[in-house]
Order: sequence, then C-alpha cells, then structure tokens
Amino acid sequence: MVDLKEKIRPYMSERRYNHTLAVAEECKQLASMFGIDEDILATAGYLHDITKEMPIEEQILLCENNGLALDEATLSSPKILHSFSAPFIIKKDFSECAKEEVLVAVSYHTTGRDNMSIYEKLLYLADYIEPTRKHEECIALRKFFYEPTDDIHKRLDDTIFLSLKYTISDLLQRGKYIHPLTIKSYNYFLTNK
Repeated sequence: MVDLKEKIRPYMSERRYNHTLAVAEECKQLASMFGIDEDILATAGYLHDITKEMPIEEQILLCENNGLALDEATLSSPKILHSFSAPFIIKKDFSECAKEEVLVAVSYHTTGRDNMSIYEKLLYLADYIEPTRKHEECIALRKFFYEPTDDIHKRLDDTIFLSLKYTISDLLQRGKYIHPLTIKSYNYFLTNK
C-alpha cells in the first residue's frame, strides 16, 4: 500500500486529518476481524473524506466535468456530496489506489445503500465509530458493536441498521433532507434482519 498519511494532509484541515487517520486505523482493525484485505479497506479509510472540505460548487463542477449528473436528491444533501466527488479525485491524484472496492466504499460511506459489500459496510461503520467521535450515538454504537458476540456479521448488520435509525431520526429532528439511498439502505437492513 502507498503511504497515504502525508499524501492526504494537504487536502484537509488538522481536525479532518486526525479523523481520517482514526478511520483508517479502525478500518485496519475491522479488516482483521472480518478477514478481508487490510490495505484495501485502510486505503478507503484514508481517502473517504478527500473532498469533504472542498467547496460545494467545486465538488459539483468536479462531478459534472467527469460525467456524473447530480440529481436533486444529492444536491439537496450537500454534506454527503463528498462521497460522490471523492472518487474522481482518487482516480486523478491517487490513481495507484483507485481499486474498485475503494471507489465504491468511498461512494457510499455516508448514505449506505442496499446490498452493500463487506468493504462498504466496514468503511461506513469505521467512519461512524472511530474513537475520536464523541457524539452520544457514536459512543453507543461503538460499545454495541464491540460487545462479545458469536456472529460478528449479524452484529455488523445490526450496528449499521441502528446507525441508520440514528441518522434518520437526527435528520428528521433537524428538518433536513434524507437522501433516498439512506432510506433504501434502512429498508434493506430492516427487511434482511
């Protein structure tokens, strides 16, 4: 794996950088637990927020210039836009890291979606439960996920489902738009429990 720690630094603030390092470390731990390629998942962790602090207008232009027409749902959810713009920067500036698993995991790390791969699920989870997250829901999810269990795959799905409930509830309370991919993800986990 390419050493991304220094390469990603110019793309983000110190706060975002520290979060990103924590996500990558969480990814390494989760990859080990689930027996998947640690380098691929950690790479997704390092790159998941690569465009998070890019101005919204630049992210929209980046997507449009690369042939991705953003729908009204995505434009109504500016906080998730970096999931859609990041793969283009990864392909351009981190081409050696642009594996399909990385690009897809980064694309859905904020919304989730139905029928996520193990890489998608674990990046989504790592972003939510990494140890620098201090929100009450993040702490509760981290504790829930790491409770001893005989079935870590079921615990993973249960934790993601719970996180989606938290996210949707928070968005409803704040009167914010809920992206259709988040609703689809919630419904998928609800019906596949």
